[in-house]
Amino acid sequence: MICQTTIRTSLAILLTILITGCSDEIQMIKAGDPLPVVFAVFDASDNEHFIKLTKTFASDANAWELTSDPKNLFYSDVELFLTELPGNRRNHFSVVEGIPREPGLLPRLPNQAYRYEGSLHQGNYRMTVNIPDQPEITADFRLLDGFTIITPRPGTKRFYLYDDPILFSWYRHPEAGLFEISLIISYEEVTKDGASSLKSARYNRQLKPDNLEVDPIKNSYLFYSDPFYAYLGGQIARDPQVDYRKPVRFDMEITAADTTLARYLNWFALEIDDKINPNGNVNGAIGVVASKCTVVYPDLILSQRAQDSLVRGHYTQDLGFVANSDW
Repeated sequence: MICQTTIRTSLAILLTILITGCSDEIQMIKAGDPLPVVFAVFDASDNEHFIKLTKTFASDANAWELTSDPKNLFYSDVELFLTELPGNRRNHFSVVEGIPREPGLLPRLPNQAYRYEGSLHQGNYRMTVNIPDQPEITADFRLLDGFTIITPRPGTKRFYLYDDPILFSWYRHPEAGLFEISLIISYEEVTKDGASSLKSARYNRQLKPDNLEVDPIKNSYLFYSDPFYAYLGGQIARDPQVDYRKPVRFDMEITAADTTLARYLNWFALEIDDKINPNGNVNGAIGVVASKCTVVYPDLILSQRAQDSLVRGHYTQDLGFVANSDW
């Protein structure tokens, strides 16, 4: 998932950092040859898979001009594929250009990534990147799968989001090192002049193992709804031109990320040497290639009490929400 308009997001903070490349900040290294930068997070539940390949650069020239030249950011004529291990079957990726970025000062060029359309199955893989006139880049990883939720029960259609605390639990997974609960609310926004648009807000709660209650069989987490409503209150603008906002869809995702990704995120803010990246698992480049598994609860219905909190609650009462009578 490269930008929200292109691919479904999960682990949103991670994807902003590792996949979108939409940040205004460009980290430069001291003068020297460009270094490849590779990021990928594969999910067995996806039918499209992306790898981000860029390069570092350093110069005393104007940064605006440097980021206007695609040769400073991207490689050409790249061969990129996954090999299922053991074996030699290859899944080839093709370049996707012209991906829109979020607004910002730098960089201003459209984004670029490499895409494979198809399913990936549980097992071991090797990513290989061949850049002309450069050493081969590889990364070995195992696709995380078999992440099983206990509660909320799969197939649940009504979500209460009021009877605090809400119990989330799943069977322990030896390859998982980080978890995330995501709540996505979609709503119709109608202005006083009669214009209507569909908008959404996504709340993410990232959980490390020490945030969880652990027993020999399962992990558990008690979720309180106040932070979700508070997030909506800060994320959705109070607008006198809005007549009303009506919730029309509610989705939930529970994601497990592998230990490689968890370790990388824990170390992400640390300073690293310009030639060696101890945080990643990519041989011959900076970055990380890892996996996650997402369980999706689509098109849920918010309970009446949850809608009452949205309409009359302390954090959201000024946002103009009305209840959805069809729910």
